[in-house]
Amino acid sequence: MRSPIFRSAVRQHSSALTRLLVFALSLVLGACDGADNPLAPTGEPAADPTTAPSEAMASGDALALTTGQRILFLSYKYGAPEIFKLDPQGNNRVHLTSADYESTAAWSWDNKKIALVRQRPTGNTTQDDIYLINADGSNGHWAAPTPSPWPLSDPSWSPDGTRLVVRLWAQNLLYLGWVDIATGKITPFNVWQGGIQGSQPSYDATGQKIIYLGGSYKTIEQINADGSGRKTRVSSATYVASPTFSPDGKKIAYARGVGTGNNVEIYVKNFVDGTVKRLTTSAGSDNHPSWSPDGSRIAFSSERSGMAQIWTMNGATGGSLVRITHTANREQEPAWSH
Repeated sequence: MRSPIFRSAVRQHSSALTRLLVFALSLVLGACDGADNPLAPTGEPAADPTTAPSEAMASGDALALTTGQRILFLSYKYGAPEIFKLDPQGNNRVHLTSADYESTAAWSWDNKKIALVRQRPTGNTTQDDIYLINADGSNGHWAAPTPSPWPLSDPSWSPDGTRLVVRLWAQNLLYLGWVDIATGKITPFNVWQGGIQGSQPSYDATGQKIIYLGGSYKTIEQINADGSGRKTRVSSATYVASPTFSPDGKKIAYARGVGTGNNVEIYVKNFVDGTVKRLTTSAGSDNHPSWSPDGSRIAFSSERSGMAQIWTMNGATGGSLVRITHTANREQEPAWSH
């Protein structure tokens, strides 16, 4: 059986576009969006950390676990995946949505709104599109008034709340684009240069940088918010996924395949000194890291108990493990509020 990262990656493609694909994509995008400008202004892993849940909490851990924060996550409690939230201790669980096949929920930076992926009717079929709700689940509506020309996924809010960076599927390839919250207009990045291939994008806290998964699924890339300045931040011999900036922008957490099997573990790269540290060691895959607002802890989904559940751990060492969901259903894709 293939790993969760591999299955979510859809398929691998070459990063180079042929002239025909560039031309065809430009025609499609130009017809839909015109010529508007887009957004305006390795080292080896360290030794495996101790993973005993009984490890004493550091003061930063205690802060992250006692403030009024919430963690979104995906649960299969009612069969199809839907969005729930709870507090970092695992209490106050709330069911937010009730439509089938939802995924990748993301908090706005003021924690008042949530973007998620939902199946949207279009003609005689459905496709992934972006749906918005308030933090309490009310006022649900599509981000765009009409269905997108392309399936959309992986939403991430800009810190000012005016845009969502997303992944779109066009010409059998994955590209990055953005949705204007006020109008619902969808614009791919750098369309006239053939677009930016990738998926799983997210902003840093300044709104000036976007981290994302490269088209080969073996690199983590970074661009400026306007699509310029592309650089590779992580290059791996195995697949990687779920990159996310730490709150101070000095690190990224991400998941990476290990060994020759299908196991997935969580790593952190420090941009200041270039070091890479492996935080988890488990026979069951650990995936979908999400930082607490102070950067002291990371929420993640783990299959170490035999079924994917939500855990938190110390963001520096991988220790101080706390399991916060205890169900017989798959629960994954945590997103810690800001």
